[in-house]
Amino acid sequence: MVQVKVAKSVALAADPESVWTFISDFGAFAEWQPHIESVEMQDGGRREVRFKRGDSILDEVVSRDDAARTYTYRIVPGQNTPLKEMDATFTVRAGGAGCEVDYAITVVVPDEMEPLAQAGITADIDGALGQLDVKYNQR
Repeated sequence: MVQVKVAKSVALAADPESVWTFISDFGAFAEWQPHIESVEMQDGGRREVRFKRGDSILDEVVSRDDAARTYTYRIVPGQNTPLKEMDATFTVRAGGAGCEVDYAITVVVPDEMEPLAQAGITADIDGALGQLDVKYNQR
């Protein structure tokens, strides 16, 4: 098994609190993350995420700090997926004339999946941050 981590940021011309309110809506990711087909919230705060590539996972928030504007979610263990572990963290920080959003995803996959995981995670993060750039920077 190998751990793959990708972390990127985007600067936004928007109030950090309004961006935090938007991205911290765990059930609304399909509205702005282009790789997600749909999200269905489950009992206990878990959600089923269906991806446009045809697969789905069940994940959950494991930590959230509204004052620091950060939260982490992870894949629920024991699912039939090549992802043995997955953690993702969003952080919104005040910066410049607006804010910066950091998005980091770490997965553990079989060794032979490392290049595919690296490319997939990078594309997912780029897509999500790109949509935030369009929404808040009017691009």
